[in-house]
Amino acid sequence: MKLSQLHMLVAVADHGSFSAAAAELGCTQSRISHAIAALERELDTRLLSRARDGSLPTEAGLRVLDKARAMLRLEDALRASVREDDAIEGRVRIACFRSIGTHLLPYVVEALAARHPQLVLDIDDACNDRLEVVAALRAGRADVGIAQLPVEDGFVVHPYVADDYVLVVPAARAFAQPVTWDQLDGLPFIRLGCSGADAILARCRAAGLTASAERTLGNDTSIAAMVARGMGWSILPRLATYPEPDEVRVLPLPIPARRQFALAGSRDTMRSARVKAVLDVLRDRRLLAATRAYQAGILRCP
Repeated sequence: MKLSQLHMLVAVADHGSFSAAAAELGCTQSRISHAIAALERELDTRLLSRARDGSLPTEAGLRVLDKARAMLRLEDALRASVREDDAIEGRVRIACFRSIGTHLLPYVVEALAARHPQLVLDIDDACNDRLEVVAALRAGRADVGIAQLPVEDGFVVHPYVADDYVLVVPAARAFAQPVTWDQLDGLPFIRLGCSGADAILARCRAAGLTASAERTLGNDTSIAAMVARGMGWSILPRLATYPEPDEVRVLPLPIPARRQFALAGSRDTMRSARVKAVLDVLRDRRLLAATRAYQAGILRCP
């Protein structure tokens, strides 16, 4: 077994096809095909289900991928350990939404500890609005912000992950598919009070939504709990509801609506070695693909 085979297997799983993996790794499709076939022979199991429209991991493949990603993280850590002159230490502060802090940053903290043991990540995930993330950057309470676009001028901004806005309704109530606004009549609307949700709500109103908000809350978790009790319905980011309680049902909005995040910071801060090391981990596609939210189809990568 070779690490190169594991790199190729992970690339195919992350990108969904041999051709995309070949483009990512800068090699031929046939080389990847031969390498993975050899790995399957060695493990005596099929790792990928191949089809015309792409390749997906088998059940055995998913188990192998978990171990393969861990081995590749160890490879990164081993390479970093011999570069003593490049040792990076200190603290980097991140301001973000709760859902990002819950479903993404634990993976980042783990990978960062392996690559840069002397670098510590401090996380403020109490922000409920992109304006709060930007305020933390401006006040110097954060070095990096993970904020919903658009971010005001004056910051270096790199597009990051995205999720969709969805309808969150009581599971006990039946809805025909696709859902239309009139099916929500008679059920109180609970509004998420933040600038990003307000922009989506304005688009929904332009598309025919007429319901007035009976309650406005700033915390998506509290809203989901109220919906679970049958107290109404809401429009929330999908990541904020994951994993949803049994009493809650998530449905597509009648219109497509995406929440796009970005990594933001001041120009000087983003140039520092500590912040660059954190950004490298944050943007590592292998790490993003290893998160449960990505594997559940909720997070999308740039």
